Amino acid sequence: MTVIKTVWDFLRDMLGFRKNTKYVRTYLNDVNVKSSIYMSFIIIVIEIWMIFRQIFKYIAPNWDSCEGFSGKFNLIFTYTSLYYLFIMCSVAMFMFSLFYVNKINTRKSFITNIVLGSLCVLWIFLLIPENISGTTINKITTILVYVSMPIFGLTLIGDSLYLKFKGKNNYILSVILITCFAMVCLLFGVKVGYSDFANPYINAKTGLPNYDRLKMITCFLTMVIFAACLLIWKPYISITLLLTSFILFYSFLESYDGREFLEGDKINYITFLISLTMVTISIYQQRITEAKKDERLIHDAVYDHLINIHNVNYFSSEIIRLQKNNPYKIQNGIYLFTNIANFRIINSQKGFDEGDKVLREIGLRFEKAFPNDLVARQSDDHFIIFTENTNLENKIKTLDEIVKKASDGLYVLLKVGGYVPMEGENPNKSIDKARYACNMIKRMPETNYLEYDEKINDIFIKRQYIVNHLDEAIEKGWIRAFYQPVVWSNDHKLCGIEALARWIDPNIGFLSPADFIPVLEENRLIHKLDRCIIDCVFKNMRNALDKGRTIVPVSINFSRLDFELMDVESTLDELVNKYEIDKKYVHVEITESALINSENFLNANIKKIKNLGYSVWLDDFGSGYSSLNVLKDFTFDVVKIDMKFLTNFDSNEKTKTF
Repeated sequence: MTVIKTVWDFLRDMLGFRKNTKYVRTYLNDVNVKSSIYMSFIIIVIEIWMIFRQIFKYIAPNWDSCEGFSGKFNLIFTYTSLYYLFIMCSVAMFMFSLFYVNKINTRKSFITNIVLGSLCVLWIFLLIPENISGTTINKITTILVYVSMPIFGLTLIGDSLYLKFKGKNNYILSVILITCFAMVCLLFGVKVGYSDFANPYINAKTGLPNYDRLKMITCFLTMVIFAACLLIWKPYISITLLLTSFILFYSFLESYDGREFLEGDKINYITFLISLTMVTISIYQQRITEAKKDERLIHDAVYDHLINIHNVNYFSSEIIRLQKNNPYKIQNGIYLFTNIANFRIINSQKGFDEGDKVLREIGLRFEKAFPNDLVARQSDDHFIIFTENTNLENKIKTLDEIVKKASDGLYVLLKVGGYVPMEGENPNKSIDKARYACNMIKRMPETNYLEYDEKINDIFIKRQYIVNHLDEAIEKGWIRAFYQPVVWSNDHKLCGIEALARWIDPNIGFLSPADFIPVLEENRLIHKLDRCIIDCVFKNMRNALDKGRTIVPVSINFSRLDFELMDVESTLDELVNKYEIDKKYVHVEITESALINSENFLNANIKKIKNLGYSVWLDDFGSGYSSLNVLKDFTFDVVKIDMKFLTNFDSNEKTKTF
């Protein structure tokens, strides 16, 4: 059974029986249209050459024998009318394909296609009285040409109208157009090939008819090749078309006056059919491989790698498209930025694989709940939705229910930030504002939605200013070190000072650490600030020493991000050596909160700092939940107890047991 299935799968793939996606079908059609450019151009050249051939071979020798204008016109018409028809059809196909491939949709291109389509229809009516004559086979092929050409012309007109009013080509009409053009090619090949077979030319020297069978079928075989190259949609369709054409043409030739092919001609005829069939299959397989590869690349470019919904790049591009094509929808819409607070609980209790499944479920349900809106994953557990600014309460309730159902009883909270965009505003900027509104309620259990307003906008602008002007502030000295005294509690004598960062901006004035430190931490820029403060502190110490003043040890604060974003040990040593400061005057302070979830990482760094000769202090002891573990697992020179821990220490009955 496995062997049979393998063979069957191979045949299905080879013959094209598997259903293609919309993208692959469109890709194959686009390539067929592109092929039409070259095929139609070749036919135009060949037919022009054939017209000249007819002129010199048939028209010129009989020109003088024709009387009057009508006689000469009939002579030209008889020997060239079919070629003009084929040229007209080829020019129409060439121009359509050229406009299609280059995505040209102008007034001139529209008029060109309408005129050429109309001429293809009208020219048929000029040919009808002249050419439906001769053998039955000649009549059949002529009638089929007359049927195909009007359909071709009308389809070209229809597609041009569709393109004008819809702004894009119609897939079905373009397929019909290529098919009609291929049919005209085939019918032309059959008609000319059979005509040569039935009416062999007379040898000028011998006066006898020349039955050159190669000449008889060359035109037919050439047109079959053209048709096969134009109709690469499914191999089984191409094979059916080729078999039908070859069998009918062969039967036409066999039925004429009892004349038959020589055995060698039959073998060559069948060999050519088999070869062309294999070429058609090969072309299809090559194109289908390229189409699927391109489809994957495009899919990866616009879809999230984890969840099968669109990503933020696609989201932004669609917003820009709507701003141009449907501004009303933008004016009446709102961005919703979602964050699933405490999602790490799902990862820690169920594992990351299960956490990814939950995210996929949430994302797909979000998309299903907003079928007519834009939904995308921004990153991590963050999603973006652009929806109509109506019935928001129910929409947020729907989102919340989806998250609760997917989390399977685990305590997670959905936070949503909303933002109504300004006209023409960059979507990435709009997303940032919705995200900022969402972040403002991240630690508010009682609030699950906040809309970006003027007050939040002022804060947001300040945050953007801080991020964008940090380097300038460092370079121009807007950030300075202020000092807070450190005294002994027993005698209140000064034993040191603590360096604190202050930002005095010439544009917006004094900035509190509460304004800029959280922003810099969130944007992972805090290490730049802290290095600036270290440099400022050591520079001040050097200036004081150079003036003969007495200095005291200075405590410098480091966050957990400092240890991630810069080499703290190397930075300290570099600046200590630069300003020639004794290490005994440098106290490294680390807050207790920085140690949470970073015990092993920070413990190794703390040991390195102590081994280099610096004193390491623990700041804010008693403010976190791991205080006793900190005392057990870490070694500090000084522990600074947080003021909150000492509040009401003398009036609280529980403290008397200490």
